[in-house]
Amino acid sequence: MLRYSFVHVLPETRSGFLFAHFFLFQCQSQLKTLYAEGIEGCHMEFAAYNLLCVILHSNNHRDLVSSMSRLTEGAKKDKAVKHALAVRAAVTSGNYVMFFRLYKDGPNLNTCLMDLYVEKMRYKAVSCMSRSYRPTIPISYIARVLGFSRTSDGNDEKDSDGSGLVECVEWMNTHGACLTSDSCGEIQLDTKASSSSLYMPEPEDAVAHGDANLAVNDFLTRTSL
Repeated sequence: MLRYSFVHVLPETRSGFLFAHFFLFQCQSQLKTLYAEGIEGCHMEFAAYNLLCVILHSNNHRDLVSSMSRLTEGAKKDKAVKHALAVRAAVTSGNYVMFFRLYKDGPNLNTCLMDLYVEKMRYKAVSCMSRSYRPTIPISYIARVLGFSRTSDGNDEKDSDGSGLVECVEWMNTHGACLTSDSCGEIQLDTKASSSSLYMPEPEDAVAHGDANLAVNDFLTRTSL
């Protein structure tokens, strides 16, 4: 009974996600054992989580190939799994526009797993923009494309209270971007200057490398707030 509850309840709460994130990396064999014993669970949901973990947080291409090869045709039609596969396509191709569209529309807890990759994708996106556009790009556009700006009804055409724009400007400043203003006072990204000034800052709450206990506890504490 305890094992049944363990598999069945995990996806239902945010704390369940936190444990599932650690669980998926450390205890894959246990899930296989539980399912093999016929214990019911959310197979497709966890298949999607596994895919996202491998896609976003592992550099092992063999693990990704192995995870994808185990998907049945039926699994590939599942909403959560299809979303995870679409995320893979966006990450592989560097399509940051598609990535952040998927980030806003993730089923179940897919978005929570993607959240851990957002910082890296935003940095890659702004670096790409700085090399590709001249001379400037409106920060309002960047905020919308990179998921900073959202309205209360989910429509991203505009930022209802301006908080997304402020967050985007703060992100730019902490990553070394060069900002300027046009004749109308709109904040712009100076792409030429930023192409050589961007950097990825060290996380303020980073833990000592190799201390797994600290890392897990730190992750659980921060994300559960």
